[in-house]
Amino acid sequence: YFGSTPLDYLCKNPLKEGMHATRWMIRKFLEGRLLYIGLDEWKQELLGVEEQVRSAADTSTLRGRVGSIFDKLARLEFLEVLSLLEMVLWRIKLDENVVGEGRADNKPRSDRESCRVQCGISIVVGNVLPFLGREVTTIQSMG
Repeated sequence: YFGSTPLDYLCKNPLKEGMHATRWMIRKFLEGRLLYIGLDEWKQELLGVEEQVRSAADTSTLRGRVGSIFDKLARLEFLEVLSLLEMVLWRIKLDENVVGEGRADNKPRSDRESCRVQCGISIVVGNVLPFLGREVTTIQSMG
């Protein structure tokens, strides 16, 4: 999407005020979006790119770095959604296996891990995500 938005046109503005406004907008934009990223490592990754935006000396560099933020943010938000989906499926599997046995939180660790492996995330990733326009060729543990 980046490339034909008002922010892109602002990034092309060579005036000092235009570059300042772009940096301010990116900082405000990220403040809101970082609230929804769970892993601190991912937040730090985005903040590192935001720091590069602040240090951009010309409009070409600024545009590239702003585009990089949007690319990283899209990837990290996708991974966040995928990990939340895995946790929901895992929880459902845990609940299915403890009917009449007590709380899922009290199950032995090996049973909990078995439920995670058998929760069905590979089916969702392989069959549902491509339908939504996302191809995922391998599943890595989000744990």
